[in-house]
Amino acid sequence: MASIRDVAQRAGVSVGTVSRYLNGQQLKQSNMEKIAEAIQSLDYQENIIAKGLKNNRSFSIGLLMNSISSRFGSEVVSGIEKVAEENGYSLLLSGFSSSAKKSDEKIEYLLKHAVDGLIVFLSGEEWTDILKLTQVNVPIVCLNSPDIAAVADVLLLDDRQSVQKVIEHYISIGHKKIGYIAAPQSDYTARERLLGAENAIVESQVELEIIVGDYTRKSGYYGAKQLLDWGATAIFVSNYNMSIGALSCFNQEGLVIGKDISFGHYDYLSEEDQSLLPQVTINPPAEKMGEKAAQLLLDRIKKTDITEVAKKQIIVMENKVLGF
Repeated sequence: MASIRDVAQRAGVSVGTVSRYLNGQQLKQSNMEKIAEAIQSLDYQENIIAKGLKNNRSFSIGLLMNSISSRFGSEVVSGIEKVAEENGYSLLLSGFSSSAKKSDEKIEYLLKHAVDGLIVFLSGEEWTDILKLTQVNVPIVCLNSPDIAAVADVLLLDDRQSVQKVIEHYISIGHKKIGYIAAPQSDYTARERLLGAENAIVESQVELEIIVGDYTRKSGYYGAKQLLDWGATAIFVSNYNMSIGALSCFNQEGLVIGKDISFGHYDYLSEEDQSLLPQVTINPPAEKMGEKAAQLLLDRIKKTDITEVAKKQIIVMENKVLGF
């Protein structure tokens, strides 16, 4: 088995230069090319365990999340795994579905396994405060929770702007009574989406009727039924599962989308897999969000400059709005 010394000799550089290359440091382009060629020709494989001991790293990242079973959640995880694997890191996932106390226990579990960084992805308001995260001495990236931006880098989606764009579209084509089926207002994304709908009708003569569902298809069905009875000519559903219930209601009522009712909702299917129905969909970049979170965390792990480490970022990613 080739050693780092063999790589250095073949590339015509020092062992220290090869070591800096393996640690991701920028070198002369010619040296980087020679080292890369030597690694490939010798089939050199790093001893990750030895490297971890030397650099005080485990080459693993932790993921705390409570929405593993959702399609959005699974695609985010897929994106995180992809980038982690490409960079020689393993992913330690810890999921839960109950209380803030349970989330604290899960953080302890991840830290006991000496993860080099932590990604936090929670779909509800689990955190009563951020005390626990202020005590975590590894880099943190959080998805959809701007309240903890003081201690973590944060990734958000432009949910408010996306929904506002859809509702404004309905207004522009003449709808006067627009229905909105909201998710429970217990988490940031649900509130942002509803704010988008409310912002869209400011200074207009349009009525907006809001029904709050519970993420189930049943609540989507009955929410749509209530909105149709109210007289809505356009309906937007803020959650994919509830949108399936709304579609069932339209079908039972004999309504044709695009003719009898305008319809829009959040969707997690690819552009190629979209329904042929004339409906508007908002598609979050779930997998790309996972990839971005992992890359941001790995960049943090590799930084040694205290000034750079202290600067936290809030990054907003764009949803795709399809159908108009």
